[in-house]
Order: sequence, then structure tokens, then C-alpha cells
Amino acid sequence: MGKLVQMPAQRLLELAGIPFDPDDPEDVPLDKSPGFTAEQVQGKRKPQRRRRGAGYISDPTKRKAIEEHAERLATDRYEAQGWQVEKLGKPYDLRGSEERHVEVKGTTGAATSVELTINEVLHARDRDNSVDLYVVSDIKVDISSDDYTPSGGTVSHYTDWEPAEEDLRPRKYEYRLPDLTT
Repeated sequence: MGKLVQMPAQRLLELAGIPFDPDDPEDVPLDKSPGFTAEQVQGKRKPQRRRRGAGYISDPTKRKAIEEHAERLATDRYEAQGWQVEKLGKPYDLRGSEERHVEVKGTTGAATSVELTINEVLHARDRDNSVDLYVVSDIKVDISSDDYTPSGGTVSHYTDWEPAEEDLRPRKYEYRLPDLTT
């Protein structure tokens, strides 16, 4: 969707009376809008892309709301099991009693992959740590107001998690530039 003005697309569509699901922006029912039909604006059909795992969300407020929602769900689950939970942030998100470390990931996409830092991988692989991975996917985010309101989500809980080499894929490399002054 192109930007006509610096205003969230959902608000413009609501003003036009067009129902809109922000989690599926490719499916705007133009035939239900006033003044024109889907046939009038029908363009080439793009092939449907399957939503993949966690991608980067550029809006820091939205990213933080999703992360905090996932952490709340994880905290609630562990506390319901009788754990005392402490929110840390680094090098892992939560610490439960009995020194269980929990790495929490939240995403609006499907639970097919998550982004991990090298420190998260190294921490999980350290034999001295008991680490769980707690993933909340398919989180819905209401963007109709200035405050993002996340809800729902599907939980994937991996206890005693240790990322296997074959399940990791490099996405970035740091390249140290050679010294050109020598």
C-alpha cells in the first residue's frame, strides 16, 4: 500500500467505510467500499506469499508492545505452575526459580522461525544453563489508536532448549575492514 498522507492506512480505510484486517493487508475488500468496485480497480494478482516467521518490525513502539505481550504470557504461565519469575532482559528475558532461564520471542507472523542473537545462542548452548524458549506467534495488534494493543497469540514452548547447528541459518556477518594505511 502506498502512502497518500502520513497517517496509518487503517484509519483511512475506516474513514472510507472499508473493513480492514491489519494482520492481512493484502486482503482489503474493495468491493465493499463506497464509490467503486473491485472489478474497476482489479490489477494483476500477486502470488500469495506464505507468512514466514518473525521479521523485523521497524516501529519500536509496536515491537516493544509485542515483546511485552509475549513476556506477560510467559510469566503468567510459569507463575501458574508455581514458579517465581523475575524479568531481566539480558542475557535472557525471564528467570524462574530453580535457575531456569527463559528466552521469550513474540511475533505477529507464523511460528516457523525466530531471530536470535549470537549471545542468545551461546547462552542456550552453555551446559551450565537450563534454558527454555517461549515463542508467542500470530499476535494480533490493534493499531486503531496511538497505543498499540496486542492480544492473543499461539504459544510454542520448548523446554530445555539448545539450538542445534542445523536449525540455525546465518543472516548477517560482521566484516572487519582491513587497514588501508599499511
